[in-house]
Amino acid sequence: MTPNISRLFLHKLQDKARVVLRWVMPACLAFSLLPGMAQPVVGSTYKDFLPMGGGSSVALPEGAWLSSHNSTNTRVGYAWETYTLKNTQADARVPFLVVRQATGSVRWGNTNCQSSTANHFLVNQHGTQANQLINKCSRFFALGNFDNWRNVSAWTNANDKEWWLDVVKGFEEPGKSFKSSMFQAELSVQQFNGKGLRIDAFILPPKGIGAVQFREAVKAGDPRPEQTMLDTWASIYIESMQQSYFNKKPQPIMALAYPVNAVAQASTPSTPSALSAPAAVPVTITPPAPPAVTIAVAPAAVTPAKIEPAPAAAVKPAPAAVVASVTAPAKTEAPTAAPKPLPPAALSVAAAPDTAAQLRLDQERKALDEEKRKMAQQLEAMTQMLAKLQKENAAAAAAAATAKAKDEAATLAQTEAAAKAPVTYANRKALVIGNDLYTDVPKLNNAGADADAMAKSLEAVGYKVYKHLNLSEKKFKQAVRDFRQQLSGGDEVLFFYAGHGVQLGNANYLLPIDVKGDQEDQVKDDAILLQKVLDDLEEKKTKFALAVIDACRDNPFKGIGRAIGGRGLAPTSAATGQMIMFSAGSGQQALDRLGDNDKERNGLFTRIFVKEMLKPGLSVDRVLRNVRNEVVRLARSVGHEQTPALYDQAIGEFYFKQ
Repeated sequence: MTPNISRLFLHKLQDKARVVLRWVMPACLAFSLLPGMAQPVVGSTYKDFLPMGGGSSVALPEGAWLSSHNSTNTRVGYAWETYTLKNTQADARVPFLVVRQATGSVRWGNTNCQSSTANHFLVNQHGTQANQLINKCSRFFALGNFDNWRNVSAWTNANDKEWWLDVVKGFEEPGKSFKSSMFQAELSVQQFNGKGLRIDAFILPPKGIGAVQFREAVKAGDPRPEQTMLDTWASIYIESMQQSYFNKKPQPIMALAYPVNAVAQASTPSTPSALSAPAAVPVTITPPAPPAVTIAVAPAAVTPAKIEPAPAAAVKPAPAAVVASVTAPAKTEAPTAAPKPLPPAALSVAAAPDTAAQLRLDQERKALDEEKRKMAQQLEAMTQMLAKLQKENAAAAAAAATAKAKDEAATLAQTEAAAKAPVTYANRKALVIGNDLYTDVPKLNNAGADADAMAKSLEAVGYKVYKHLNLSEKKFKQAVRDFRQQLSGGDEVLFFYAGHGVQLGNANYLLPIDVKGDQEDQVKDDAILLQKVLDDLEEKKTKFALAVIDACRDNPFKGIGRAIGGRGLAPTSAATGQMIMFSAGSGQQALDRLGDNDKERNGLFTRIFVKEMLKPGLSVDRVLRNVRNEVVRLARSVGHEQTPALYDQAIGEFYFKQ
């Protein structure tokens, strides 16, 4: 009997579908439950700058900073995203940092600098007032014992407790205690009903003085050289916050240069800190000697002219027996005879100068003079930097104030420039790949058209485009290698891919047209690992890299869509200087059309992207957010949920079209 060919084919197809679904569906479910990735990433180490998303960043003090904890404080109408960081540099003057940014518009009002608290000092509004469009404030607090302070659960003020309770989890250091005193520098820059940024830096006080003593000296008008340095450092940090975060122009800060005591102590018992009261005080408190003993040790036989006081450093403790005889209570009866005077030789030995102690004092004095000299140099450099930053920020504010009046002229100039032939820039390069003619999995309708549209738009804004359609495994990998060879440090790079994609475990793979897809191992061998492409871009030290992946479609075994491994791609993370955008979020399907009457050649995501990127004067991060908002709106208009996923670690501000 002749077998039914159609029925056999369907059975084979169903078997293949079961194999793929067996390992795809659990992965899809797991990643659909993951929360959106916060910036920065806990466990990552940062140096010089902390990416804050959207091209904004925050300058970091000297050292290597480990992101140890993220948390959120919710307010009415907005929330504070909080990032706790620990300095892994052993001798760091700033061991801890807390960075808070507001999501949404911060409720605007008086700054903390105008509060009536008596605890703060070195308060500075940096030339701003509460009724201005931008407020700046820096102030310091003195923490007598950092371990005691961070025991937030014991605090009684409910608002302060809620503000810090989750944050201090990032301060934990197993096996160490931090009983030394510290400054808490609170630095904030806030826009009128707009963005808010606050940094709390925990700083070691100068060597030889505790934070509380330092604060009282400042309040008493007893200035120290470190006072000016701290105030200037805070002013530099404030101006850097405005540049790096609000103006998106990364601006480093300077290091504090004064000597400090170590902050971290082993949890086992140790000697008292140098920041506590001098060790000499408790050991020199003894009961006063009775008058009778004083008379007894001043015999007439000793000639005063021969007794010269020895230097303080040369006075050595007397033997225990002598001390006992001096401090013992006097008897009621008068002594019968005066003690014998010490021999002249003994007196001369006691009066001899301690040359070793004197040498040590001289060395300490020279070291102190050298520290003062270095501090003076650093303070001069800090003063010059502050003047430069203040001038730049003032110029930026003036430019912003006049920008509105120039909008019409700028729009006209941009329109005229758009009419001219596009100019290709040497540092702008793009790799564009569109795969739709698959041989062993369902073909796609518009991946090639999406790649064509993207390539045309990129050329219009000055990119040198390397476009490829329907690449096999060998040609796909060769195209990536060839593109990597074209890149140089400082390039602005874009990678666009439209085609089938699949998530295997926590990794994403892009599929060449000859992929088989019967087994997971086979897919891993034949497909292109997305992270490998991103790593290649990072290794080339590109100035900015954007990866746009339109591969978030439904299961191909159902006859439509793009993702062989189910809906969506796995959440990912961008390296510093990179942005990544997927056409849909985890577990979502990216639409090709908005219905049967939709005659557009391009998928929903790509058609919006190429239009938004051609609008002049929009930064890249603004373009991506406009794309996401418009995709969400149009998808919902047909009863579908599609929210493009965005992962942002870019530093600085970039434009497709100025």
